[in-house]
Amino acid sequence: MLVKNIKKTLGFTLIELMISMVLGLIVIGGVLSIYISTIQASSDVVKSARLNYDLDSVMQFMINDIRRAGYWGGAVTDSDVSANPFMVGTANINSSTGSCILYTYDFDEDGELDITGGTSDDESEYFGFKLDGDEIKVSAAKTVDGVANCGAVDGRWKIITDSKKVSITQLAFSNANFQCLNTTTDEVFDGSCDAAFSAAGGTVGKLITGNDAVEIRQINITLTGNIVNDADVEKTLTSAVKVRNNRIFTQ
Repeated sequence: MLVKNIKKTLGFTLIELMISMVLGLIVIGGVLSIYISTIQASSDVVKSARLNYDLDSVMQFMINDIRRAGYWGGAVTDSDVSANPFMVGTANINSSTGSCILYTYDFDEDGELDITGGTSDDESEYFGFKLDGDEIKVSAAKTVDGVANCGAVDGRWKIITDSKKVSITQLAFSNANFQCLNTTTDEVFDGSCDAAFSAAGGTVGKLITGNDAVEIRQINITLTGNIVNDADVEKTLTSAVKVRNNRIFTQ
């Protein structure tokens, strides 16, 4: 009986313990691997959602404001729409620098293009967006000067993206989809009316001095950004903005 009791009290052998430990480590490793993968996937989803939200918000903001370009409070019944001051010279849409766009509209609806230092009021109705480093900036309402200055480094430009979380790698504006209708000859020119006039050289079918014209304007926007410290989480947005106010004038 004593021998039998001794055998019953014997524990696991060293080999059995080692096998158990190895199996346990395999199970724990599998669980940790699944946990880490889940956390990583969750983190990527959160980062992607944040990037999507930020870029979508900025894009919609730009679209909504650019659509207002050329709005004129003086466009009332029997008014001469060709006298719209928000579509002349530097007041007209300017996206020649690629990563910056400038435009004007009648912010206070007084019918006049207000310029800093002018007689009507002490503020300006030049607006715009630009890429500065890895941030997007917007001209604070009625603060950009009347010389259409994209390069200004003073307080007129305000940051609208969070560079600590999102890095903007591309912002491009293109007015390639402008179209000019020569209402005097009923002919259409693919491009801006300014380009049509420059290309005219007296050629019939282009825009020449004395012609009435309507310019239909569409701005193409490309926006690309990624999460800071994780360039693999990247997104590119493209959009075409149809400006609601056509440019109408006599060349």
